[in-house]
Amino acid sequence: MFLRPLVPLAFSSLRPRRHGAMYCLAPFMAAALLCAPAAACPSEARPAPPLVLKQAATARAEGRPLRILAIGSSTTAGAGASGAAANYPSQLAHRLEAALGEGSVEITNAGVSGENAPATLRRLEVFLATPPVPDLVLWQVGTNDVILGGDPERLRQLVGRGLDGIAAAGAAALVIDQQYFPAILDLARYEGFVAAVGDAAAERGVPLLPRYVMMKQWAAQDPAGFRSTLSWDRFHMNDKGYACLADLLAPAIVAAATAPVADAPKAAARELTREPAREPPREAAKDMSRRPPAVR
Repeated sequence: MFLRPLVPLAFSSLRPRRHGAMYCLAPFMAAALLCAPAAACPSEARPAPPLVLKQAATARAEGRPLRILAIGSSTTAGAGASGAAANYPSQLAHRLEAALGEGSVEITNAGVSGENAPATLRRLEVFLATPPVPDLVLWQVGTNDVILGGDPERLRQLVGRGLDGIAAAGAAALVIDQQYFPAILDLARYEGFVAAVGDAAAERGVPLLPRYVMMKQWAAQDPAGFRSTLSWDRFHMNDKGYACLADLLAPAIVAAATAPVADAPKAAARELTREPAREPPREAAKDMSRRPPAVR
């Protein structure tokens, strides 16, 4: 048994070698995460508008996994997590395979800590130009653009350019906006950047997970519960925070992936009223830990 890192430190490290037929995780870590629910994750937060994933039918017809690219900065890379198995793409992969079946998804984790939108966009464009193109792109974006002194209008344009490129490549997109954290110094300025990401997504009808609003409301309503999802620096998420993020994304992706193509918008809309994704039973978690989903 050995552990191969899943969080890339550079672009060239995004495609690790396989061990047998699956990518290697530490099974006992994965099982523990699968059995540990998120800390009172707000169930009302959902991506909107509903995700439509026509590419899922193509994947089924071709007999291959649904290819998902998770791209962004430290939230995607998993800064603050206890290990690679605890970042949100890894936890999301387990939830999706619990619902859709073993081998049904392949998630590439392309998170790079500290990266801003221009740098992420450059890498995204390389992914979109290099076969095989992902079926779905989860783009977490915007926090470092505030911290590093960016401009809201420039951010809106960059996110829009990326979303246009995703659509042109034939992939679906889901945007995750900035995180809320207690030490924000200029709230009005920060929220201008949050609005820029939301505007870029809304202009194109792309689903947005409003992470900032969700976290801010959570911090106000349940300060202790919210703090329990942050790492020691009170900025990045910890394992529980990433579990919450996976819980919020999984039902939307499952609903979109299982909907008949003609009924996809209606089925995705029904997902908004569903309960959040539940953890699989302990025995199922043990079985999945032996053969973890493919996360690159």
